[in-house]
Amino acid sequence: MIRFDGAAKRHPDGTIAVEGLDLDVPAGRITVLVGPSGCGKTTILRMVNRMVEPTAGRVLLDGTDVARLEAAKLRRGIGYVIQQAGLFPHRRVIDNIATVPYLLGWDRKKARARAAELLELVGLAPETAKRYPFQLSGGQQQRVGVARALAADPPVLLMDEPFSAVDPVVRAGLQEELLRLQGELNKTVLFVTHDIEEAVRLGDQVVVLREHGRIAQLADPHTLLTAPADESVAAFLGRDRGLRGLGLRPAADVAVRPIDDGTRHGSWELALDDGGRPTGWLDHDRPTEVHPAPAFHPGTDTLRTALDATVLSPAGIAVAVDAEGRATGTVSREAVLAALSEERPVSARGR
Repeated sequence: MIRFDGAAKRHPDGTIAVEGLDLDVPAGRITVLVGPSGCGKTTILRMVNRMVEPTAGRVLLDGTDVARLEAAKLRRGIGYVIQQAGLFPHRRVIDNIATVPYLLGWDRKKARARAAELLELVGLAPETAKRYPFQLSGGQQQRVGVARALAADPPVLLMDEPFSAVDPVVRAGLQEELLRLQGELNKTVLFVTHDIEEAVRLGDQVVVLREHGRIAQLADPHTLLTAPADESVAAFLGRDRGLRGLGLRPAADVAVRPIDDGTRHGSWELALDDGGRPTGWLDHDRPTEVHPAPAFHPGTDTLRTALDATVLSPAGIAVAVDAEGRATGTVSREAVLAALSEERPVSARGR
């Protein structure tokens, strides 16, 4: 566990970056620091690996004050991921990943074997190992950065806006990859972002910061979105925070009309192929036209995905499908909204 005990940072010119922070970062969970630019997020993060030295208070790692630990040794035991990946341009991907194992004295064969394992773990093809960073896309570079941070199997992972420099589609994929990895590895992750949507998607707990690193609210994503601490937090979360809440509820909460009850909805009828997979919506008023049939997976998707599918559907109806893509039922927009209004316990990230 990481503990900030009255940790503060005052610059020589008197500027206060962080003022008396008290915060526990639970082991094996993702804690996200979010807030406006200049509120001290990165300063707080860098206090953990002593890239920033606090001018007051302490930062404890598993009960030990990090100020008592040798800085270089401390950093080798903590994974660190930043914007733009920060890869060495003159080194191949496999050697970028193996950087910390090399510093720890691992032999070349062992370090490269570990790097090859991590390439697969973060979803990159084996041939990526021989490339240089400039030969990779931004999303691939960020995956290499995550792999490098995990190379020596550190218990703690610090991530400073690691996905902010890539496009939204790649960013969503990287977020999903992080959640998948965390499900397998259970690292203690301290993650910095300015994006509240990213914060509620990734965080087991979210820390909303004000100026000078003061905590405005610390809560799980569901509580944060449904019960902001005050008007300033509500304003930071935005007026669409209710819509974000859809992403925290599983699609399994919605009542599905079984496909056996029929495929007709008003003038619309769902067309299925021989395998029971949806091929489109047919409008009986215009029988020659076939319209898209947006679908969702009740077992893995969220209510937001289900709602999106109903909005995109010409019939206003989404199709529930199984893992093989076979239609199991249909869901109306009203059913999704009714599921959202029901009081049911949700996990921190709805997964």
